[in-house]
Amino acid sequence: MFHKFINRYVITGELEAVTALHVGAAEDVFKPNGCKNPFFRNADGKPLIPGSSLKGAMRSFLEQYLSSDSGSAIIPDNIHYRRSVCSADHLCADHLCADHKTEADLKKPLRSNKAENEKELSEYLFGVAGDDKKRGKLCIVCRLFGSRYSAAKFSIRDAGVDDSFEDEFEIRSGVAIDRNFGTSVGGNKFETEVVPKGTKFSFRAILENGDDTEWMIIRQLLMAMHLNMIPIGGMKSRGLGEIRLQKVLYQKISQENIADYLSGKEIKFTVLNEASREA
Repeated sequence: MFHKFINRYVITGELEAVTALHVGAAEDVFKPNGCKNPFFRNADGKPLIPGSSLKGAMRSFLEQYLSSDSGSAIIPDNIHYRRSVCSADHLCADHLCADHKTEADLKKPLRSNKAENEKELSEYLFGVAGDDKKRGKLCIVCRLFGSRYSAAKFSIRDAGVDDSFEDEFEIRSGVAIDRNFGTSVGGNKFETEVVPKGTKFSFRAILENGDDTEWMIIRQLLMAMHLNMIPIGGMKSRGLGEIRLQKVLYQKISQENIADYLSGKEIKFTVLNEASREA
């Protein structure tokens, strides 16, 4: 799937905290007056949303959406890979895209490093476009976000905070609640560090060798983020974590223009949709 360059979609945008937001980080250094549940930071002490946090939330939403009747209906019947979406939460092998423990055709190429076996493995997992006899085993979610047997086609960069942010952290206090009696548990007070509503972060993602169906799915996923449908971080049940993706642009580098791109010619970005123009 990656042995030949076909295309690359570069997506940029702005993430805005619609509510206060907390993305947790382990506190490695003791601070006498420090919060015990701090926000994730970069080396400069600025808040940062790891790409893994965004990717996990986006993958979870996409699994739910494409497992629904309306979501599954948008996947064409003639794609050269699995239409149904697998889930690692299911123990039954029938719900997994591929499993080397039960599939002999997968065991063989995994055990060898020969070039022909790499091609065989790629065709087994990703399929061959236009060949119904070589339909890929991976579902579209595993193709995009990766599986135990393949790298992801869709990658998300860490989201750094906007330059206008000046240590505007807030502290939210709370107490542990006994679920049986609905009363506070004595001595279990906690504090959480959050960034306030309106804080803005950069967004950058890349889709490698995406076909028309995968690009369509990614566009719908980005629209879901624009519509505040994919919360991230902790304490979501307490009202935190709602984000909006806006000012979304994309750049398509293809076989037709990659030589110009590598020669320094500008490849313009295009507005993904009119709705994402809003500030």
